[in-house]
Amino acid sequence: MDIYDLRDAEGRIVAFEVENSSLGRHGACRVADKIPRARLLRRQRHFAWSGRDDFCEFELDGITFVIEEPFGDNSRYWVGPKPPEFVPQITVVRDFFARAGLWGWFIRAAG
Repeated sequence: MDIYDLRDAEGRIVAFEVENSSLGRHGACRVADKIPRARLLRRQRHFAWSGRDDFCEFELDGITFVIEEPFGDNSRYWVGPKPPEFVPQITVVRDFFARAGLWGWFIRAAG
């Protein structure tokens, strides 16, 4: 899975984008749900369109993260803390999404 880092002025990763063509909204939520110590707070329901760009919210070590599809129709999902700022947990989230590309077939099959 291709990852595109978004950095602050100091060069730290504050968020990242992932291509959504093979992942889908539900797949992205499933990846977030499988991050060790993460707790899923909100996800878009199957076959329900909320009209919101942010479709998934989860917490890791007390930090709230969101996954959104900017403009509701984009080729990438934005993943980062809410509010967007540097937090050390971004590395855990980013690395887990990067590894998910290696076993994305499992994420889709696990539903």
